Amino acid sequence: MIGLFGKLFGFAMGILYSFFKLKKTENKVAFISRQSEEPSLDFLFLINEIKANYPQYKVEVLCKMIPAGIIGKIKYIGEFFRQMNALATSKVAVLDGYCILACMLTHKKELKIIQIWHALGAYKRFGKSILDMEGGSSSAMAKAFKMHSNYDLIAASGFDCVKYFSEAFGQPKEKFIPIGIPRMDHLTDEAENDKMKNAVYEAYPKLNNGKKTILYVPTFRDREEDVRELHTATRELIGSIDFNVFNLIIKHHVLDSGNEEIYVDSKENPIVGASFEGMDLMPVSDYVITDYSSIIYEALLKELPIYLFCFDGEKYIDERGFYIDFWNDIPAVYSKTAQGIYDAVAENMTVSHEKTEAFKKAYVNKKYPSITKIYGEIIDELIRGVYDNRYNFRENKDE
Repeated sequence: MIGLFGKLFGFAMGILYSFFKLKKTENKVAFISRQSEEPSLDFLFLINEIKANYPQYKVEVLCKMIPAGIIGKIKYIGEFFRQMNALATSKVAVLDGYCILACMLTHKKELKIIQIWHALGAYKRFGKSILDMEGGSSSAMAKAFKMHSNYDLIAASGFDCVKYFSEAFGQPKEKFIPIGIPRMDHLTDEAENDKMKNAVYEAYPKLNNGKKTILYVPTFRDREEDVRELHTATRELIGSIDFNVFNLIIKHHVLDSGNEEIYVDSKENPIVGASFEGMDLMPVSDYVITDYSSIIYEALLKELPIYLFCFDGEKYIDERGFYIDFWNDIPAVYSKTAQGIYDAVAENMTVSHEKTEAFKKAYVNKKYPSITKIYGEIIDELIRGVYDNRYNFRENKDE
């Protein structure tokens, strides 16, 4: 049934797209996302790079999440038309997730598609790695809708990510460019960090009190029983903190409340807001506590010590699975209890510098001063038809 629907959908979209393809191809870069309603950091950095250094190219930005409910999905058809127009008239399309039409349709030969996945590093299994598993798509659906097809280049934040991303996307390793992604420039830029620190302190002046700050950024759980368990563990962590010594920021996942709760003097009456993402709060933080989130990579780039509060570790890992050895590979201090995590922070327990640097080199290796600048060059050369694959993955190549 899914296969038949996919064929019918693809056939109908293909007919419609054939009319869009009659339009003239422009020297244009299209940025297409269904991850959020606003351009991601990666998109913003690239858009600014193109506008500043390649003003001869047009830029089109389409960011629209697929709404919940049948009416919302029907309305999304209009977005399909806008995407088809962008794909038919551009020479480069940049994605940050799975885009149905980019993968399903047959495009003009002039169009080159770059996938810049929205998560840093290789962490939880996704895409074609978890077909027919809980949390994944069905293999029938993936085949019918040609999941992760048509990519010309795929970004990766480190050399060792490629083998895992190759499996997740079902694409050959040679299509990957393991040079990092643009947001890594933002994460490692001192001026940007200072700017964000000032913004956080302006929003929450009571945080700027001279005490060390702990940031807790847990992963979203989608089952009610798991959510209840997370909230119980969170309350236990709050109850373990000595607020004479530390501030605590709890940043909930956007699919939970999306709020940050800030504790500066006691476990009662937190300051609540929803102004920042987890990584935005890192410039005012001294320690990062998480569990199964790829935010560990943002923390590593900001050189913050990581603590893994994995109270439900066996269940979570067994159900989802990780590309890396969760219990041994990550340069972090682990505990299954709130008190254990707090004690590790209070005693300033950390892993060795050598283990941390080796892990960073493998998965978030920022070896170029400006990754964004390189992507600008790649896009320019793709539009001009002269890109020579010099940044593409090759076995035993780790410059």
